[in-house]
Amino acid sequence: MLKMGGGLLAVFFLFTWFGGALSQEESKPAQEEKKSENKDAEKKSAQKAVEVEGIISSVGQRTITFQLERKGKVREEVVGIDEKTDIEKNGTKVKLKELQETDKAMINYEPDAYTPASSVKVIGKGEIQKVGGDD
Repeated sequence: MLKMGGGLLAVFFLFTWFGGALSQEESKPAQEEKKSENKDAEKKSAQKAVEVEGIISSVGQRTITFQLERKGKVREEVVGIDEKTDIEKNGTKVKLKELQETDKAMINYEPDAYTPASSVKVIGKGEIQKVGGDD
């Protein structure tokens, strides 16, 4: 009886060991698939980034609101700014609080994402307009 119990115990350990090895082998393709999905998502997000020319109409603590013309109408959009956002004015890096209303800027961001702008480069002065335009 003792021999049979020892044999069962050995069989149990073998199944446990093989099961662990098999689960690791199955997880490798799953990990590779997740990596490729992440790369695809990064490519898609990189393709969605745009650079637009806009007039800053408001500067918040972590956002800017800017106006841009689209389809013949003036629209306003808000974009987040974080510590990674490259902000330039007169060729030098500045902080968000140094931006002003009526600054004309090139803003690089992803319009359909809730991610901060990658860069804001002031290129001059502009004029704030009435939003919406003629209907």
